[in-house]
Amino acid sequence: MKTFQQFLKIIEYLVVAVLIIGLFSFIVYLFIPTPAKTMRNFFVALRDQNYEKAYNLIDGQYKIKRGSFEKFSQEYYQALESGTRTKSIKIVSVDKWEKANQRSVEVEVTVLFNGKITPTYGTYVVENIPSKGWRIVENISHLNKKATSVKTGETTTQTNP
Repeated sequence: MKTFQQFLKIIEYLVVAVLIIGLFSFIVYLFIPTPAKTMRNFFVALRDQNYEKAYNLIDGQYKIKRGSFEKFSQEYYQALESGTRTKSIKIVSVDKWEKANQRSVEVEVTVLFNGKITPTYGTYVVENIPSKGWRIVENISHLNKKATSVKTGETTTQTNP
């Protein structure tokens, strides 16, 4: 009987340990930034028309290429006005890139455009910048074969979310 009680006590400790590890992992997942979370947050911010939040997630030469906040927000506002609606955001892959603190992130954004649901693909370089965290520093969608050959009906179109 004593052996059985010891066995139950061990099981109890194991269950508590697993729960604590699970809770800790969940907290880390929620609060530790990652390249995938940065990309998801970028597209969620665009979908929610929070252009300032999205603009603050880009940096470096890419931010310079995108222009002022006013120009950036106007481009996305015009897309919204033309009827483009984001339906889903999926991180397809995260891979190492040229520098140790960079990752390439492939994203599939499904949009409603001209009454059709259309998957669009983009690939971006995300860099861990000291004191800023993960920021989008380059659009490399031209390297993504899916991004340059998504078929909509009979035509092939360039799609970079």
